[in-house]
Amino acid sequence: MLTNKRLAILVVLIMLASTVLAACGPTPEPEVIVETIVETVVVEGEAQVVEKEVTKVVVETVEVEKEVQVEVTAEPEPSARTGAWIDTMVFTEQNDAAAAVAQLNADELDIYAYTVADPEVFQTVKDSPGLDYSMSAGVTDALMFNVHGPTFIDGRLNPFSVPKVREAMHWLCDRDYIVQEIVGGLGLPQYFVTPSTFPDYTRYVDVARKLEAYYAYDLDKADAAITAEMEALGAEKVDGKWTYDGSPVTLIFIIRTEDERRQIGDYVSNQLENVGFTVDRQYKTRSEASPIWYSSPVEEGQWHLYTGGWINTLISRDDGIQFSTYFTPRGDTSSTWQAYSPSTEFDEVALKLESNDFASMEERRELFSKALELSMQDAAEVYLITTLAFTPRKADMSVTYDLAGAVAGAMLYPYTIKWEGQESGTVRISQPGIMVNPWNPIQGSNWIYDTAVQRACSDHGVVNDPYTGLAWPQRIERAEVVAREGLPMTSSLDWIDLKFQPEIPIPSDTWVDWDAAEQRFITADEVYPDGTTANVKTVVYYPDDLYETVKWHDGSPLSPADFVYQMIMVFDPAKEESAIYDENYVPNLDGFMSHFRGVRILSTDPLIIETYDDKYQLDAELFFPEITYPAPYTWWPQYAFGEGPWHTIAVGALAEENQELAFSTNKAGTLEVDWMNFISGPSLEILKKYLDQAASEGYVPFEPTMSQYLVADEAATRWANLQNWYERQGHFWVNTGPFYLDQVYPVEGTLTVQRNPDYSDPADKWERFSEPKIAEVEIDGPGQVPVGTEGVYDVYVTFEDEPYPNAEISEVKYLLFDATGEMVASSLAEPVEDGLYRVVLGTDVTSGLEAGSNKLEVAVSSAVVSIPSFAAYEFVTVQ
Repeated sequence: MLTNKRLAILVVLIMLASTVLAACGPTPEPEVIVETIVETVVVEGEAQVVEKEVTKVVVETVEVEKEVQVEVTAEPEPSARTGAWIDTMVFTEQNDAAAAVAQLNADELDIYAYTVADPEVFQTVKDSPGLDYSMSAGVTDALMFNVHGPTFIDGRLNPFSVPKVREAMHWLCDRDYIVQEIVGGLGLPQYFVTPSTFPDYTRYVDVARKLEAYYAYDLDKADAAITAEMEALGAEKVDGKWTYDGSPVTLIFIIRTEDERRQIGDYVSNQLENVGFTVDRQYKTRSEASPIWYSSPVEEGQWHLYTGGWINTLISRDDGIQFSTYFTPRGDTSSTWQAYSPSTEFDEVALKLESNDFASMEERRELFSKALELSMQDAAEVYLITTLAFTPRKADMSVTYDLAGAVAGAMLYPYTIKWEGQESGTVRISQPGIMVNPWNPIQGSNWIYDTAVQRACSDHGVVNDPYTGLAWPQRIERAEVVAREGLPMTSSLDWIDLKFQPEIPIPSDTWVDWDAAEQRFITADEVYPDGTTANVKTVVYYPDDLYETVKWHDGSPLSPADFVYQMIMVFDPAKEESAIYDENYVPNLDGFMSHFRGVRILSTDPLIIETYDDKYQLDAELFFPEITYPAPYTWWPQYAFGEGPWHTIAVGALAEENQELAFSTNKAGTLEVDWMNFISGPSLEILKKYLDQAASEGYVPFEPTMSQYLVADEAATRWANLQNWYERQGHFWVNTGPFYLDQVYPVEGTLTVQRNPDYSDPADKWERFSEPKIAEVEIDGPGQVPVGTEGVYDVYVTFEDEPYPNAEISEVKYLLFDATGEMVASSLAEPVEDGLYRVVLGTDVTSGLEAGSNKLEVAVSSAVVSIPSFAAYEFVTVQ
């Protein structure tokens, strides 16, 4: 179905005189007559009046007419629509993927925004002509452990408090079995926090493959390792079952029920029972499981292990931070993470990678290799598979999806979702959960089901490229990055100006820390009286009309105060002098301060912000994506768990200061108050009380600093706007994005968002992201190579059966494994022409091979799509 399409039909009547008159003597000169006629024709079911030029070539003897029609397609007229293409999105809960597909086929649902890995459901979707789907590879199924111990407060033993018991779980779990038998091939074995579909895996694939061989499935090895540690803990095996103090060692296993994790949980339970444990299988939905594994005090021992699931909402080009995120207390404020106690060596390596504290890629390789090894030994999480998941939808719907995060995890999905040929309408979206945890921007829900809705309402300084993981400017206009000479940094996109210089001094008036008692920023000259330097300086430039074109959903114009408040909140909750101090923020701030060197607001109108840091990125564009917090160097008011203006968060801070609510679940438990919820529940009445108090007092938070950045009457206007918003909408979730949160029905499990009529961007701004260019790889060469002779193999790289341009390929790397599975060679393939690379196994390589079967693996890294492609070829060496 095409819209705004104009057709011109050219009808040419040609006299075939030369053919007809060949036997009639000389051909007379023809007479050319051009006539214009008006005719009514039917174009795409609609009658239209068109003009036709009719050209007649007239010859005296005979006239033969032949009609030829040529369709010419004009460029479609640009749409004048701003913001979202559709008017309404309705989010509901559906736990059963098969039922969701049935609803799609029955026209009761438009998209199931979940990453499904059920082979039977996949076949149903492929067999349904009215449905389509997109594929992604960013979901990880893993085992999470309660590491408290060795015993809980009631004296029960926790074997998983011992790292070597957790490490043994690698050998206990057959990842190939899970891939083939549980998800029917819709997955890949995953051993590390870095999935095999991300760039860092390809970068260190030789290290990864060695560790995978060492930790390959081996039930006997797992049993032996577990036995040694259990006996050291004082447990004994009686009639094949582990006991402690005369009672069976019973493992409480929280098993999710909505997807393949139920089958995975049963499989792992069987394996644990095979080595002598008693397993209490507790099947839970996400809303039932979360209060146990995430929120309960670990010392109570309400759980031992959990079928965790993680979704990477974008392609991670630098996974160095993940070791801190998933193996150290810096990863989260919950009791589960705060119990993590990595070895000193692992913690130091993880912090260096988190901070990019290395001088070269060679040093990074050493750190990353060590982190991979130590993470397998620590095993606070044991990764099992990366699911090759699909997201089913109606066939006449188009939407951008992220190669890692699918639709729900894509930052761009709210901007691009639409019905083909239509500039309005409603989309009905279902997910396995909704409103799983309370929403607040500081430490609220981080469930993908909740953040998918929040993404529709939020805007950003930059957005992530769904195919490469790089950043594109959304609200910022451009950026400069100045790096110290010698740092291994590059830039790919022209909106960033990357420069290098020998030294980067930090100006004396730069804000480097926060004084929570005096509520003011501490400057560089106070901390570094002799001056100091940084590795990197970034400067972001916002457009001149920022404050005119961007409004919060309650009608408040964006202002410099929103940015300053966000800066303050990076520091204040982790300072003991703060009225909202929360000890759970301290590890996160400590990690941030290990590399942060300061920030300066160079201008408020237009807004220009300069940041100094010792942490650098391999890609200059990665300074700016708002995927980690703190330190999104756009300083856009996007917090760890949502976007928000200063005035809504200040209301929440007042409620926490008075110990009636708390932003974090841990502090809520300590104070015995509710975990703050901006959208529903008892929190609303408390928040409304403090809103009214702030309005009546003309309250300005952090007044010594904030008052310098508030425009005239801003505070009074903000409080009035928020009171009107709450009266109208009944919640405190206020953003700036293309949709606003409209209706909240916690009991029914329904959320509705509406198109934001004040959103200024054209609706087609991000339409260029339609199809990722994922390479297909084939290897061809001899199946038999005599030992000591050269083996030459061709590697064909294509996309949609066409050669992949070499200019769009970063590298083609090969690995050679001998008959024992040991990697014996690794290097880069040589480019020959577009789409063709060559691997030459020299005589020095084949001389070291024994007679037998060998495997050649190839990994292709694209410059335009960051998910690598792999291929393997087996050949035999003979004497």
